[in-house]
Amino acid sequence: MKRLLLLLLSVPALCQAQFVSQPFGHEHTFERSECIGEQQRAAIRAMLDSSRQQLTAQGRLNSYYTPQQVSLAWPLRFRSGITEYNFYSISGGVDHNPQFPNQLLDYNCGSLTYDTPNGYNHAGVDYFLWPFAFNKMDSSEVEIVAAAAGTILYKSDGNFDRNCAFNSSNWNAVYVQHSDGSVAWYGHMKNGSLTTKTVGQTVVQGEYLGVVGSSGNSTAPHLHLEIYDANNNLIDPYSGPCNSLNSSSWWASQEPYFHGAVNHIATNDQPPVFNSCPGTDMRNERDYFLATDTIFLMLYYRFLSGGDQVTYTIYRPNNTVWGTWPFIHNGPDYTAAWYYYWMIPGAGAPNGQWKFEATYNNQTYFTYFYLGTTGEGETAFTQPPAKIWYNSQTESIIVSNAQAGTLYVCDAAGKRVREEAVTGSEATVRCSGLARGLYIYRYTTENGGAVTGKIVVEGN
Repeated sequence: MKRLLLLLLSVPALCQAQFVSQPFGHEHTFERSECIGEQQRAAIRAMLDSSRQQLTAQGRLNSYYTPQQVSLAWPLRFRSGITEYNFYSISGGVDHNPQFPNQLLDYNCGSLTYDTPNGYNHAGVDYFLWPFAFNKMDSSEVEIVAAAAGTILYKSDGNFDRNCAFNSSNWNAVYVQHSDGSVAWYGHMKNGSLTTKTVGQTVVQGEYLGVVGSSGNSTAPHLHLEIYDANNNLIDPYSGPCNSLNSSSWWASQEPYFHGAVNHIATNDQPPVFNSCPGTDMRNERDYFLATDTIFLMLYYRFLSGGDQVTYTIYRPNNTVWGTWPFIHNGPDYTAAWYYYWMIPGAGAPNGQWKFEATYNNQTYFTYFYLGTTGEGETAFTQPPAKIWYNSQTESIIVSNAQAGTLYVCDAAGKRVREEAVTGSEATVRCSGLARGLYIYRYTTENGGAVTGKIVVEGN
């Protein structure tokens, strides 16, 4: 089972800081199933063989293969404009133990793989989206790209992409043959997201192929990557002491085994709500607060191992430390987990831009949040990414001279009351339903720019 740990930690009291002391924990499990049934696999092989013969006869595919083994680049990326740290973990690799059930062996002699009681041994690598998987899928945040240059051998699209269990449904997929004759299968794509290139056309390394989805036999949005050599033998792209299929890594740069990292860091007004498949999750994120508000400090990890240590730090607007504390994970290893603390800055805390920072595995992650309602968090720009003002005649917020981005509007208590995507240079956001008073806005662009300020709604 793919395991996601959700836990609230108890911590010692710190000077000038208030933290929750009652622990809270919850674990998510996702049922694994055969990504490809045997009948489906046989049908795919037949289609690939037929396509290969036709393309070769047409002179669109080489009948000979280069002796040099291809070198694979990473097959996933954020679409342009996304500023989170990362987006995935691995629920299972190739199973090198042909016995079953629950007789598991991954390339590193661990158990990060799976099999089923009917004799299926996982034949690829599953990269699942984390956190907020269906949110990411719905907004097409994570793209699948060609791990190596090659020719599109086959592609299938038009299949339902919000599956949650084994159902014998077909997946949306692209199959690319490389210069050495090997073939990569990219499966479970989002319906309608596949490249517009057709069978027989070539792609370069890193070229867009589609969006991560949950089509076919799937329990959540993920990429199933399956690779065969020129002789149609399954290979495991990762090298390790228990890889029985190939002696060397196929990656240009192989990632460390079970290497912990933070995928996302945020501040919330309450913990997130993770809904069952295929629902989207409630992130409950916010970055504007009053000094007396409860602020939830969120970290979303991948590959969190027993003994891992994290250092949390909160900085005031003048860059002095408000509080810092260590955390050692004394639990078992998890492919994905989220932790949070809550804090109350206190009535005397200064308004302005605060910083929440975490250091883990020699990397520092951070996010900003703001206290106060008087615009102390405003950022000065020579050329701001948008001009924002309130038009009392139309009772609307006007966005002009804008770079593409998103407008967030919060009330004086820090509650988000409007969120509007701006794709052109101008936009009008109606304020109907908003009470008269002071509001804080934050406009963020796809390339990471941001501007904050205040408006006064007069006519409601």
